[in-house]
Amino acid sequence: MKWKDKKTIVVLGSLDTKEEELCYLKERIADKGHEAIMIDVSLLNDSSVKSDIGRKHVAESGGIRVEKLALLSQEDACTIMSRGATNVANELHQSGKLDGIISLGGSMGTSLACTVMRSLPLGVPKLIMSTTVGDIRHYVGTKDILFLPAITDFFGLNPVTKRLLDNAAGAMVGMVEVDKGSFSSEKPLIGMSVRGDKTLCANKIKSQLEINGFDVICFHAVGQGLILEEMVRENQIVGVLDLEPAEVSEHFFGGMFGAGPARLEAAGKKGIPQLIGPGGIEFICFPGAKAIPHRFRKNKKREHNPNVICVFLNEKEIILVAKVIAEKLNLAKGPTAVIIPKKSFGGRGWTIDRELIPIFTNTLKRELRSEIEMVEVDAHINDSSFAEAAVDLFLKLMDKPKA
Repeated sequence: MKWKDKKTIVVLGSLDTKEEELCYLKERIADKGHEAIMIDVSLLNDSSVKSDIGRKHVAESGGIRVEKLALLSQEDACTIMSRGATNVANELHQSGKLDGIISLGGSMGTSLACTVMRSLPLGVPKLIMSTTVGDIRHYVGTKDILFLPAITDFFGLNPVTKRLLDNAAGAMVGMVEVDKGSFSSEKPLIGMSVRGDKTLCANKIKSQLEINGFDVICFHAVGQGLILEEMVRENQIVGVLDLEPAEVSEHFFGGMFGAGPARLEAAGKKGIPQLIGPGGIEFICFPGAKAIPHRFRKNKKREHNPNVICVFLNEKEIILVAKVIAEKLNLAKGPTAVIIPKKSFGGRGWTIDRELIPIFTNTLKRELRSEIEMVEVDAHINDSSFAEAAVDLFLKLMDKPKA
């Protein structure tokens, strides 16, 4: 392997409790011809193994002398070391000495490592091998962290853990070897929200926007709206076509696919053009019938799969959603418009009751600022005429003539 092909991978972890496993990872990475930098984030003790960046340096970067860590609670010590390791990792990345990062740990180690990984840009290879199972969204957040279940606990090496660590090292090496650096595009990037029942509509809109000189990145509206909002805030996206603001309803009514209280606000606050559709606002999802709150027990329901059941909103709830959306859009500093398909908001079986469509539309129209344009299209959301109208209106917002 030529020197220019050699990558630098940070191995992050607590050497006082995971010494054998971390050293094994570092050796496997070196065996593949890459450099591994070990960062020790041990909370309690020094290790017999010398790290490349020791816990003393990490603690000081976090704002405390390492000797004082032992006087803190485990939670406070973890917070200090997370902050210090985040500073160290970002300094390495900015100086070209971090092409990827890998870590392993239990719940505390996973939390610390993922805090560091979330601070690094999208596209930087990140892998955590964790004993933690269940919902990992609070660990991963909005970043591209590869989460590998450890299956066993970390108590030294054995044939099973060696194979799992080999796989982890191999995955990380593979990622850094194909890494092409930061994202780059000669075309302006548009963010679009979508769910599976709007695939026909989304494909038509996407192809037309690409013909008109844009790149389009789609976000699955089951929580990925967090990433859409973050990319807008980071100036990576120049316009938003929010075909599926379903996460607003999900968050407001406690569904499983919310994207936080600030969903549908970033584009408006940035002042970039945004076009809003009504996709998915008519129902919310729960992980099974037993998880449905009592207030929704009489609502119409549909099972999406064995793990997701959808609850359709009633008239009162639809009015509340319209008011929340209007409140958010009224904050917008830039070009903003709404487009409504008058015949349906979703694919077959995934649509609002027809009598509720004008109720939602009229409520939204009444609550919106007068300068926010609302266009109604006599079509289903997946009809070609709706997609064409959405593209025309969006290009108007972008102040770009149609190709």
